[in-house]
Amino acid sequence: MKILFFILFVLYFFAHADIPSQMFQLYQKGDYSTSCSLGLEHFKQFESNEAHLSLYAFACLKADRIDLLSAPLMLLDQTKEARANASYFSMLVMQKKLLMQSLYDNTPLQSLKFPTSSHLLSRIFILYVKNPQSETTIKEYVESSNPRISYKLYTAELNKHKTVAIDEYYDKILTVHHVY
Repeated sequence: MKILFFILFVLYFFAHADIPSQMFQLYQKGDYSTSCSLGLEHFKQFESNEAHLSLYAFACLKADRIDLLSAPLMLLDQTKEARANASYFSMLVMQKKLLMQSLYDNTPLQSLKFPTSSHLLSRIFILYVKNPQSETTIKEYVESSNPRISYKLYTAELNKHKTVAIDEYYDKILTVHHVY
């Protein structure tokens, strides 16, 4: 009986000890959504490891699951790199929340100054702050560096939760639909 218990324990340990490696392999393959989901499912196992937390958070970010960044950003505080990652995630979460507040509640954002990043949500946030297009429900923006790329920003509901959506266009053809 003890041997059977030991074998089951070893199998369980090896099956779950390699979660970060599985997350990393999925991330490298571009399967960000599965990597994020796997990290969420096993979050407690690696919450004290900042490298694994960052991997989880970047996978969720690339999977457009920005709301899942709150837990890791609170735990990323031990190293310089981890604090930088936490600041980056925090900025994106805040920009999403401010966009939602402005779009749903007509709260002006023009007087706010924020750091920026190359992430789509951050770029749209800056475009929106410069030109909120208050009179329209769907906000349309053109990428200044490439006029063939354009975006539409609008409110959306996902699983009975209010959120924002961004559609990316290339030559007026929808290429990617994001829901944050």
